[in-house]
Amino acid sequence: MPEHMGPALIDPQGGRHELTRRQYELIVSMTASLGLDIARAADAATDAIVSTGQAAEILGVSRRTVTRMLDRGELPGIRLGPNHHRSVRLVDVLAFRDRGGMKVSGQTA
Repeated sequence: MPEHMGPALIDPQGGRHELTRRQYELIVSMTASLGLDIARAADAATDAIVSTGQAAEILGVSRRTVTRMLDRGELPGIRLGPNHHRSVRLVDVLAFRDRGGMKVSGQTA
């Protein structure tokens, strides 16, 4: 996985579509004008959002395990898009992994 992932749109099939900073800013502006609440970080590194499947790959667990972790509040998540698909900030996934939140077996600590 690349060390730095920039802004992107994730389609319903999990495909990642890279965005320029300008495209990202435009989307944030448009969603704000529609009254949608999208958290915005000043640093592009903290803007990186990953799907539950991508988070599962990083943590070495199943997508369902990540969903359960979100339900239990062990990992902070957000809901994006018209279908409110769950997503996770990359920095939160990496922080969880780095604090040893996962056992070797792939189960939550």
